[in-house]
Amino acid sequence: HSHKYDPISHTDYYQLMALLDNADEPDYLIPEPKLLEKRAKLEEKIEEQEASLIKKLPGFEDKFSAWAGKQAAIDWQVLRPVSMKTNLPRLEVLEDGSIFSTGDITKLDVFTLRFETKTALEALRLEVMPDDRLPAGGPGRSYYEGRKGDFFLSEITASTGGKPVRFTNASRDYGKITTGSGKAAAAETYDGNTTTGWATSGREGKASQLVLPLLEPVAAGSELELVLFFERHYAASLGRFRIWGAARGKEAKAKNMPTDIERILATEKARWTPAQADQLKRYFLRKDGAFAKERKPIDALRKQVPGLNSTMVLRERPADNPRPTYRYHRGEYLSRKEQVQPSVLKIFPPLPEGQPANRLTFARWLVSESNPLLGRVTVNRAWRAFFGAGLLRTSGDFGTQSEAPNHPELLDWLAVEFRRQGLSMKKLHKLIVSSATYRQASRVSPDLLKRDPANRLLARGPRHRLSAEAIRDVMLKGSGRLSAKMFGPSVYPPQPARVTKLAYGSPGWNVSKGEDRYRRSLYTFTKRTAPFASFTTFDAPSGEGCIARRDRSNTPLQALVLLNDDMYVELARYVAREAEKQPAGKRVDFLFRRFLTRPPQDAEEKLMRRFLEAQLERIDGGKLNAEKITGDKKASGDQAALFLLARSIMNLDEAITRQ
Repeated sequence: HSHKYDPISHTDYYQLMALLDNADEPDYLIPEPKLLEKRAKLEEKIEEQEASLIKKLPGFEDKFSAWAGKQAAIDWQVLRPVSMKTNLPRLEVLEDGSIFSTGDITKLDVFTLRFETKTALEALRLEVMPDDRLPAGGPGRSYYEGRKGDFFLSEITASTGGKPVRFTNASRDYGKITTGSGKAAAAETYDGNTTTGWATSGREGKASQLVLPLLEPVAAGSELELVLFFERHYAASLGRFRIWGAARGKEAKAKNMPTDIERILATEKARWTPAQADQLKRYFLRKDGAFAKERKPIDALRKQVPGLNSTMVLRERPADNPRPTYRYHRGEYLSRKEQVQPSVLKIFPPLPEGQPANRLTFARWLVSESNPLLGRVTVNRAWRAFFGAGLLRTSGDFGTQSEAPNHPELLDWLAVEFRRQGLSMKKLHKLIVSSATYRQASRVSPDLLKRDPANRLLARGPRHRLSAEAIRDVMLKGSGRLSAKMFGPSVYPPQPARVTKLAYGSPGWNVSKGEDRYRRSLYTFTKRTAPFASFTTFDAPSGEGCIARRDRSNTPLQALVLLNDDMYVELARYVAREAEKQPAGKRVDFLFRRFLTRPPQDAEEKLMRRFLEAQLERIDGGKLNAEKITGDKKASGDQAALFLLARSIMNLDEAITRQ
């Protein structure tokens, strides 16, 4: 609800929400150039080999002609609706006569379609079609509770002139239900029971068909109304489909055959174009079992065609189908009040005139000169990354009740300079790190520490512990194992498999091999219910909510992770092997520089040499076993001692602290 002294009203909040609420979240196939090029080459090779095989196969033409002559094809015609109505989804007729569904869906969707019949109809056919824009390629729109890309047609009815049209001897080429009652039989789509019906679960990304012969034909010139019901315990309506009609189809049966192939077969052979004849021959070659042996090299090539990777995106909904946003009284979604229009908060300048109130306009408004917060917030976050704390300590709160910035003139100057330099983050970072303030030593005198323990006066350089991800990257770099590989799917660095055992679904943790094992922490796979253990120990958020600022703690568990975690033990083992290759007098210096990027002081070097000698004595005396320490059967005593020294250096405060 609205607060008396708060400049942001309840209605303001939901108007801002409306700007972000008007988007769908489809899967987007990423057109990666290398994958597209590989696909094109393989598909071209497949076409060439098919054409060659068709020509040289003995008796192919005779077998093909015999097969084509036996196909009892029905002349199906696409029925284009003259009107469409739904409870919520938006239906659109595409160029090929198919119908595409977008927008929101529910657990009971009803599609009402009306057609004007130009000829008499004896049968109808529902073709469910795949589409790259649908979950898992469709044909359904199920994406959350049910199987992605599935649908469930619980009932279909037809009528003309207000009188019901009855179906008989229905058939489908494929049908399966993984949950609930019913057998996905064709007749279950008009049995009056909405708990039974037709689905094609397990056949995502492929077309299927349901054929419905009519008990009595529909006369030409009639208005035919079809109503499709999609009722399930989860939202599962159709994404793309097409309605066909046949004037002579009392004996029609569903065929496990593409409709474009059926259409060609329904045409006289003399009227086939060369392209149609070639299409039929290729289909016959792929499907006929008589050529399975000769087809094996082509089938093997087809399996090599890579699929495109997908990612979720936000797509603005079309102007004729916006998602309505309402004010929820006291934030309760069941207490819906008046509808609100998309707008920014009234305390700020409005959106530019003449522009649509959508996400893009909002994004442009956010980065425009009308928004003074852009520079301040961005600069403050960059400052926090370098100094451990922002000029304004409450990083996510720039409001009237937040803490005041320590240096308001500096914050404003940096914000103006940031915009003057074209909002370049690289130039902003260079400006900060090249400043005299940043380049100060982090040493602090007792007097200054007493006067300014939090370094609000900026009288010394920054000193703070690195983030969880940066700590791992520093260790990877220091050990010489950091991979510079960019892009691609998430990876699985070493961690105990039991970490994910209690997570939802008990997912496994298959540790990555080769270079992927050492990729930057940015690419580490994260499971919301079982975050990467090492990162959690160093205060990385779980991902269950967005945070403006991470907490920073120091606990004994962090030291134990750096000492004993499989990931860091492995890196210590590797850098120890590298150190062993160095001259004996330079090994200590080599390890120290690797992780602290500076030469050791005399006292530090003496201490490390004494430690190294002590470990060698224990190993030579039989108190320590080199193989057990390093996990390497071929490990020498020197390597084992260097491994122990590397672990100690990696666990130094300076190794994980920016200073």
